Amino acid sequence: ELKVEPIKRREVLLLNVGTARTMGLVTGLGKDEVELKLQIPICAEVGDRVAISRQVGSRWRLIGYGFIRE
Repeated sequence: ELKVEPIKRREVLLLNVGTARTMGLVTGLGKDEVELKLQIPICAEVGDRVAISRQVGSRWRLIGYGFIRE
């Protein structure tokens, strides 16, 4: 089992919201908050759950989840 490193600025993450999937570049970090610039926009509502994955080697690995905020 690997330790999950904290999310860093300018890192690319894979996001899954419902059936939608997109890549996002981390543009801002805060306490318990991450701001991303999405490559492909998705349709989601405030409160929707987001699965967050990071590329480890040649595979995408689930590192956590969050919720959409305004």
